[in-house]
Amino acid sequence: MGSVAVGEGAQRRPNVVALPAELVERPGGLPSHCARHGLPAVRRADFALQSKVRIEGSRLRQVGVLGAVGTAERLGQHAKKVRVTHVKGWPLCTVCSRTRAAWLTVSCVMFFGGLLAFAGSLIAGVLAEKGTVPALAGVAVAGFVVMILAAFPFALGSMARIIGASTAPEGGEVRVVNPSQAFVAELPGRTD
Repeated sequence: MGSVAVGEGAQRRPNVVALPAELVERPGGLPSHCARHGLPAVRRADFALQSKVRIEGSRLRQVGVLGAVGTAERLGQHAKKVRVTHVKGWPLCTVCSRTRAAWLTVSCVMFFGGLLAFAGSLIAGVLAEKGTVPALAGVAVAGFVVMILAAFPFALGSMARIIGASTAPEGGEVRVVNPSQAFVAELPGRTD
């Protein structure tokens, strides 16, 4: 595959390598270099990798009285369509390991800090005098918002995002977007 010049208006097409599900589900079947950076692996991770699912139907049915029906319908579609591959021993370099640890740490600090602010302000509001309740309500709302926002760094620290891979819609392979040359060179059956 030739490279495309990146200039004004041009976009670089992603290089996608498909790995058979049998390869990634077998311990010791993966290369010893990171798929993203090409650095030597410092640890290996076992995890479940899901396919990306397109749900059909209207989201408007999720609002109002029919909300529960619409949500149940969409969850049912998701359960029927999603495919999961159980990856064994995926190589992670120092950069990937640190990036994942950093995002998950930020997520935990935000979630538990928000929980502490939320619960603490509610408890303090119960025990406090009448004039301090409005200020404590602001702290409770801020804590609740921070707890919800903790989902963003949690998603950034997910294995799928860190390694740049997902299970194919039919479930027979794992697709890695823009893998490193060192990773590709060590794949079994590759001659390039």
